[in-house]
Formats: sequence, C-alpha cells, structure tokens
Amino acid sequence: MNMTPWGGPTARAASALHVDASDIFVPMIPAMLAGVVAILAIAYFYGKRERARLGELHLQGDDVDHSEISVSQFPDARRPKLIWFNGALTLALMVALIMGLLPLPVLFMIAFSIAMIINYPNLQDQKDRVSAHAGSVLAVVGLIFAAGIFTGILSGTGMVDAMSKSLLAVIPEALGPYLAVITALVSMPFTFFMSNDAFYYGVLPVLSEAASHYGISPVEMARASIVGQPVHLLSPLVPSTYLLVALAGIEFGDHQRFTLKWAILVCMCILVAALLMGIFPFYSSM
Repeated sequence: MNMTPWGGPTARAASALHVDASDIFVPMIPAMLAGVVAILAIAYFYGKRERARLGELHLQGDDVDHSEISVSQFPDARRPKLIWFNGALTLALMVALIMGLLPLPVLFMIAFSIAMIINYPNLQDQKDRVSAHAGSVLAVVGLIFAAGIFTGILSGTGMVDAMSKSLLAVIPEALGPYLAVITALVSMPFTFFMSNDAFYYGVLPVLSEAASHYGISPVEMARASIVGQPVHLLSPLVPSTYLLVALAGIEFGDHQRFTLKWAILVCMCILVAALLMGIFPFYSSM
C-alpha cells in the first residue's frame, strides 16, 4: 500500500523528478501483484507450518453462534448495520485518492468527519472514540517530529548530498546502463537508513540525472525507486511500524529480525517481475 500514489513514496518520486504519479504507479501494478502473491505464499507457508505444529482440535457439541462473537476491544462501538455505508464511504475515498480530487489530508479529514457523524451522532460517543485512540496517535505524532528532526539534520548538514555523491562515485562507468536496477537495489538499504524525503528528494534526482546520460528516462527511475518500500516499512524512521508492534505486543527488534528477510524477498519478486514486464530496463543501450 505504501507504493500507491497516496502512500507517499510515489508522490515524492513524481514531485522530485517532475513526472506524473499515474505514469509511475499504473505500470507498476502487475509487479506489485507479484509482490502480493509472494506475501500470500509466505503466509500460506507459515499457516501450514503452524497447523502441523498445533494440530486440529475437535469440540463436541459446539452450539456457539460464532457470528455473534466479537473480537473488538470495544464491542459497544461496533456498527454492523452500517457496514454497507462504511464500505461505500471507504470505496469512495479510495476512488477520490486515485483520481487526486483533493490533497490527501483533506480527503481523509472529510471521510473521517462523515464517518464519525453517521456512525456516532452523539457528541460524547465521538469524544469517546477519539479518546480511545488518542494514546497511539500522540505517540506516533512524537515519533513523526523526531523523524523530521533527524531528516532535517541529514539534509541541512549536507550529509544526504554527500551520501548520494559517494554512491555515484563508487559506481563504475560500465555500470551506467544498469542504473535502473542499481536504483531498485539501493532503494532497499537507503530507504531503511534514511527517510523517504531524504532519499526521494536528495538521492533520487542525482541518480536520475546520471541515468539520463544512458537513455534511462526519469519515469523509469521513479518506478525503480519504489521497489524497496517493503524494506522501508521496517525502518526505525517509520512511525506506523511502532504503532503496529505496540498493538501486536511484540518488540520492534524482534519484528525487524523476523520480517527483514521476507521483505527483501518480496522486493526481489517485485524487481524480477518489473524487469520481465519491461516496466523499467535491466540494461539501457541508449
């Protein structure tokens, strides 16, 4: 989802290289589907392994109506009668995001306001829903400020510019025609160790300028640059990942150690699919 136009990286790449976001995202959809297939295969593998480890438990006389069981932390807040309205609102939001009708924050604020008014007409109920998630939101806001400060230090001190120039310096001239593939590969570690802003606004334009001398277009470089996003989501600079591990009750380091190898595998599946489909070139012969 982070590779979608409203996810951030695609919009940043489009802005940095002055190309249209749809020209980046739409051709990448088949490669992204290959990544989804890889994720489903990994999930199937672990599901089968857990089934073999735990076995099956058969209960006699199970008369429980499972449709009435709620796994929600706040069962009173559920609105099952409004499921079709909420589904339609979500679908309308997705369509508006893809069409780019309004800036992303504005669209989400409008959809959130409509959902709150329809689902919880009582003002006190609305306050309770906001309060129930306030702790997680405040923690994420603090992390966003911290990540912003770190990004500012990297950019303001010139470290990002130095890193990008150092990267180009170690790439032999003979590898110039392979810059699209190189960009896809370096997007994994670079977006892990630095923010998306630093990579897409600081490093990618330099790589794209170098690639242009070998006949690789900016839009192809933009597509290659978003291949590493599955690894980026394990970065300590991503606030939403802290929220995820907090809700799951696990340690961030344990999550990274377990998931990193699979995230790299998904990136490689996306890369191979993109190359096979000609979404960006393996080798540019001018």
